Amino acid sequence: MVLQANRRFTDGLQFQVSYTLGRSTDTNQNSATFTQNNSPYDVFDGSFDRGFSNFDTRHKFVASAVWAPTFFKGSTSSFSSYLLNGWSIAPIYTVYGGRALGATVSGTSLNNTFGDNRFPLGPRNAFTLPLFKNLDLRLSKRFNFTESMNIEFLAEAFNVFNTTHVFSVSNSLYTRGSGANINNLSVTTSGGRETFGDVTGTDSTLYRERQIQFAARFHF
Repeated sequence: MVLQANRRFTDGLQFQVSYTLGRSTDTNQNSATFTQNNSPYDVFDGSFDRGFSNFDTRHKFVASAVWAPTFFKGSTSSFSSYLLNGWSIAPIYTVYGGRALGATVSGTSLNNTFGDNRFPLGPRNAFTLPLFKNLDLRLSKRFNFTESMNIEFLAEAFNVFNTTHVFSVSNSLYTRGSGANINNLSVTTSGGRETFGDVTGTDSTLYRERQIQFAARFHF
């Protein structure tokens, strides 16, 4: 389901808001370039493989806007017009639901599936990563020299609130002791505490720590 609201650029304001509700399931999708061996757990019964897709994202909300107000519509040569007009602010706010996460069992293969250690007592990808939130912002000011020539100064901030974006966590739910049956499982711990869900990777090529950049652009 997709809901969207748009306002075209009118009186210095433009915005777009969208919300997507999604659900994706499959039987052990993979994204390999070449043929993979032993991708299904059970080629005769797909129920064990069935679960949420690796890219399943339940909720997605995106809001963006451009606001370029004109406070003084009189003479463009007046000081007030020169100082207050020509500004533009453009934020983009994004919220994603956490991606699907599958639990595993540490140690040698529990399921006799060619070394795969997926936890067998729960569905595949039954957990989710933390919620993703991000705000980018651009602020600019344009100075006119003539009707056809102006210079624009820009400041852009990515991840304005310097939010930590979690992209991977520890997914070892249990550790298997000696023996091949499931009764030898114990909760995975480190230093006496459970480690399932501990953050192991943050940031990516698209979303990182807060970054700020400045630029100037000459229009003619």
